Amino acid sequence: MNTIRHASEPRWAAPVAIQIGTRPSEHVHGPAEAVDYLEHRWPLQNSMHLEAAKRRCVEAMNHLAHMEAARDAFVAAAAEAEILA
Repeated sequence: MNTIRHASEPRWAAPVAIQIGTRPSEHVHGPAEAVDYLEHRWPLQNSMHLEAAKRRCVEAMNHLAHMEAARDAFVAAAAEAEILA
């Protein structure tokens, strides 16, 4: 997925590698990109970790949560969905 990023978008210290289906692995660099994946491309819907990851990422984008807490929540959702690359 080629996402247009703006210089002002917050980024994680290290990207998260995921692989959805048979597509090549992709790297998610921050909470805005993560929300896009979680809302539009996520293979597992209505899970506990999915909702928590969305919430934490939105909070991080609004400076209401720590960036790495959002990353950890995204990693947990990706592990639950079995898409960590």
